[in-house]
Amino acid sequence: MSTRSEHRVVVIGAGYAGILAANRVQASLTAAEGRRVRVAVVNPRTDFIERVRLHEVAAGVRMSAAIPLDDMLHDRIEIVLGTVLRIDAPARVLSVATSSGITSEPYDTLVYAVGSTAALGVPGADEFAHLLSNADGAETARLALATGPDSQRIVVVGGGATGVEAAAEFAEQHPTASVTLVSRGAVLAHLPAASRKSVLRSLKKLGVNVMEGSGASRVQADAVELLDGTLLPSDVTVWTASFAVPDLARRSGLDVDPIGRLLVDEELRSLAYPEIFGAGDAVHPPSSVGSHLRMGCAIAMPLGGHAADNVLAVLRGGGLTKLDVGFSAQCISIGRKRAIIQLLTKADRPRAIRITGRAGAMVKEFVCAYLATGSPRRERTRPGSLMLASGPKRMPVDLRN
Repeated sequence: MSTRSEHRVVVIGAGYAGILAANRVQASLTAAEGRRVRVAVVNPRTDFIERVRLHEVAAGVRMSAAIPLDDMLHDRIEIVLGTVLRIDAPARVLSVATSSGITSEPYDTLVYAVGSTAALGVPGADEFAHLLSNADGAETARLALATGPDSQRIVVVGGGATGVEAAAEFAEQHPTASVTLVSRGAVLAHLPAASRKSVLRSLKKLGVNVMEGSGASRVQADAVELLDGTLLPSDVTVWTASFAVPDLARRSGLDVDPIGRLLVDEELRSLAYPEIFGAGDAVHPPSSVGSHLRMGCAIAMPLGGHAADNVLAVLRGGGLTKLDVGFSAQCISIGRKRAIIQLLTKADRPRAIRITGRAGAMVKEFVCAYLATGSPRRERTRPGSLMLASGPKRMPVDLRN
C-alpha cells in the first residue's frame, strides 16, 4: 500500500478496457480529488494496439495498428513502461520488469486489465504460424505475404470472426494467392444459417477455400496437419483459432477460473482483495451478470467503464453498482467492400436482422473508428460517454461456483 497521503490508482494493461478505465477515472476527478489521487498505467509497450485492425495489417491494407499512448491517455496519467511480474496483493505492490531493472509500484486501488493472447493448442503453432492476436504476429504475416511469390499458399486456422476477416482480407489483397480457411467446426457456427450462408457466399466470391470440420493438429514449416492426418501445404500459416489469458493472476495467488481469468464479484472486485478490480478479457464475472459474456472489445470497454465507475465510488465513499451490460450487434468485415452486421439480443443471441454488403462495410468501419478506438480516447475529455446496452435479466449467483 502507498505510504504517501495520495491515493494511487494503478491500471495494468493499456488495451481497450485499461485505456477506457484509466481515462474515465482521471477525467472524472474534481480539482480537489485530483490533488490527492494519482492514476498510472503499467504497459510493456509505448502504444495502444487496435486489435480490431490486425487482420488489415497482416494483409497489407495498413502498415500499423499502433497508436502512441500519449495520444490515447489523459495527459495527467503516469505511464510506467514495463511488464508486471507479480501482484503482491497483501502488500498492495506490483513487481515490474522495466528497462532499468525490476521496480516496485505501490497501489491503493488496482485495475486488472491484462487482456488476452493466442491459445496455441497444437504443436508447431508458436514456431511456424503467425499469431493474429498480437501486433508482432500481424507484422510478421504482412512481411511474409509481401515478400512471397504471387501464387503463395495461405492457410488461416480458425473459423471464428477473426479467421473469416483475415481470410477475406488476404484473398482480396492477394488475388493470385491460394487462401484456405480451416475450421474445426462450422464457420461462424454461432450465427443463423442465413447469415452463415451469406458469409460463405462472399468468401467463395473472393476465392477462399473453406474447409469445415477440419481442425489443425500440428503446424509445420510448410504445411498444416489436419486432424485426419491430411497435410495441407502452406507457405504462410496464420493462427486465429482461439484465445487465452496471461497467467499473472494465477502466479500472484489470486482466485482464478480454470483458464486463468481473475474471478470477480458482481461489482468486478477480486473475491479476496476488494481493492483489486478486473476488466476486459482476463476477468470472469459470476454467471448472474456475466454468463452471456465473451472475449472481445465490445465487452472489454464496458467492463473497463464499469470498473472505473466503481473505483470512483470507492474514492468518494459511495455505493458500488453491479455489472449490467449486454450485446447489440456483431460486426465482421469480409474484405474492404463487404461486411455482415448481425444484430443480437442483450444475451448475445442472434436476431433475425442483419446488414450485409457495402452498407455493412460502412457500419463496420464506423464501429472500428468511432466506437472501438474512439470510445477509450473520448473518455479523456468526456468521461462516461460510452453508452452501451444493458444486460439480460439477472440470474441468482453463487460465488462458490
